Amino acid sequence: MMVDLVTRWQGEVIANEQRMSANEFWQHVEALSTQLRDMNLRCVAVELDNGLPWLVVDFALMQAGIVSLPLPHFFSASQREHALQKAQPQLIIRAAKPESEEQYLWSIGEQYIALEVVDMGAVESIEFPQSTQKITFTSGSTGQPKGVCLSAQQLLQVGASLVSRCAISQPQHLCLLPLAVLLENVAGVYAPMLAGGSIHVPSLASLGFDGTALKEPQKLLATISQVQPNTLILVPELLKGLVGACEMGWSAPESLAFIAVGGAKVAPDLIERARKLGLPVYQGYGLSEAGSVVSLASSIDADSASVGQPLEHVDCDIINGELVLKSPQFLGYLGEPAPQEEAYATGDLVALEGGEIHILGRKKNQIILSNGRNVSPEWPESLLLSNSAISQAVVVGEGEACLCALIYCDPRANNMQLSALVAVANEQLPSYAKIANFLRLSTPLSVDDGYLSANQRPKRDAINLGFAAQISQLFQE
Repeated sequence: MMVDLVTRWQGEVIANEQRMSANEFWQHVEALSTQLRDMNLRCVAVELDNGLPWLVVDFALMQAGIVSLPLPHFFSASQREHALQKAQPQLIIRAAKPESEEQYLWSIGEQYIALEVVDMGAVESIEFPQSTQKITFTSGSTGQPKGVCLSAQQLLQVGASLVSRCAISQPQHLCLLPLAVLLENVAGVYAPMLAGGSIHVPSLASLGFDGTALKEPQKLLATISQVQPNTLILVPELLKGLVGACEMGWSAPESLAFIAVGGAKVAPDLIERARKLGLPVYQGYGLSEAGSVVSLASSIDADSASVGQPLEHVDCDIINGELVLKSPQFLGYLGEPAPQEEAYATGDLVALEGGEIHILGRKKNQIILSNGRNVSPEWPESLLLSNSAISQAVVVGEGEACLCALIYCDPRANNMQLSALVAVANEQLPSYAKIANFLRLSTPLSVDDGYLSANQRPKRDAINLGFAAQISQLFQE
């Protein structure tokens, strides 16, 4: 499939003001690949912002048969160090300036990268599963992240299945998520290339991001308007932003044909609002162990709670309510024994309706109420988060008679208005899943305080412990 890309892809890569044709792109890939091969490397860490260099490095490592270790910019210092210690790369590739006095300085178009040799250390003791091409570290809700080992064949297969599912030829795709995240890497680069499209990869700063936070949303909206893309990939928070902007008068480009949203459960109400505004939103589902994407809706008229049918290369089953993947199989976790099971239990609770998957929540997150009812907190949380004023919501209630929530809301909304928003969510829930009381947080939960994982998911055990007194008071009021 890599050979097919090199010989057949005739699109462009566009990074801010710089454009690169397919022929020029592959020339850069071949030159860098030769350099990396000559350095006799086993593993290389990639620490770059979105842009042309990231794509060239990614394909150069694939072509050279060298294990790639993308390091997301949102990893904490300890998570970054953990990934480096586990994978023991001999080289770190990072951005550089032309005047840098690096031993290995490489130019890609108008940008420069440094090939920084690192201490070999215990590299000889590191064993990668056979065929490993990329290691993606899950950011996890607890503990240190795990390195998921994936082959190039599996990743490109996911891309090919996405092309088949989306059925859009030669798309103009705009990357809005970090390329170090598998979702944008596979669905936002490999898939558009396999479809003969072109890829726009502006830097994250130029899109208005400061770290993981979108601090200047007007920049993101302006870029979408300027690029006029056919396809986008969003996480729920970005979808909320686009919906809110449309409701405030922003006109989404008529060029948009397919907006995939994934990464967390999305409230059906948010999907419906988006579609009514003319945004062609399709919800998907996946996980790193499956090469990022497992299923994707393909009909604009599909159930707004559905994440679609499994992709054509996926073989899965539902056992006791849990989604189990029979194939494809990932190669294993870095530094751990090879998986012996013939199938992978995802830990996700699902229901199958009309052949389409509905995500109910995480098995380990289920709250068991004192009346014996089981509730996935992601369900009421997604309804709360569908309102643009609510940016964080964590539902609690293990062993209690009802559910309560910790909520961070836009400071411009008063407590009466927040109560009204909670009431709107409750109208869509059965009695046992309604939010009986809530604590309004004065400051948002963060990665630094230990309450969020690196990908912004709540660390529920830490939150229950850190807010134990306040949560107890909620159930006494």
